[in-house]
Amino acid sequence: MMVSSLKSEVWMADMHGRGHEQKGNRPVILWRDLDHVKMAIVIPCTTTQECSKFPHTHMVVPSIKNCLSEDSIALIFQITSIDKKRLDRKLGELDAGDIMGIGAVLKEMLRV
Repeated sequence: MMVSSLKSEVWMADMHGRGHEQKGNRPVILWRDLDHVKMAIVIPCTTTQECSKFPHTHMVVPSIKNCLSEDSIALIFQITSIDKKRLDRKLGELDAGDIMGIGAVLKEMLRV
C-alpha cells in the first residue's frame, strides 16, 4: 500500500483500542508514514462532541477536501503508531489550518 508521508491525510483505519482508547473502524489523521518499518503514526478521531472538552484535542469540520461526514474531534493525546495494513482507505486531506492547529497542540503537549 502506498501511503504519503505528508501529515495531512484522513484515512479510515481499524483501531484495536482497549479501555478508553478509540476502537473500531474510524477516521484517523495520518501524521507520519514510517514506511521503513511499515508503520504509520496516526491521530484517531471521534464524533463524540463531549470529547472536545479534553485537553490536547482539535475540532475538524467536514469539508469537500477532508471528506469527513461529521464534525470530528482529533484526539491528539491518543496519538499512536499502527501497522499500515490497518489503514483501510484514504478519505481526504486536511487543510493548512487544521495541520497548523494540530501541530501546535502536539508541540505544546510534547514539550520537554
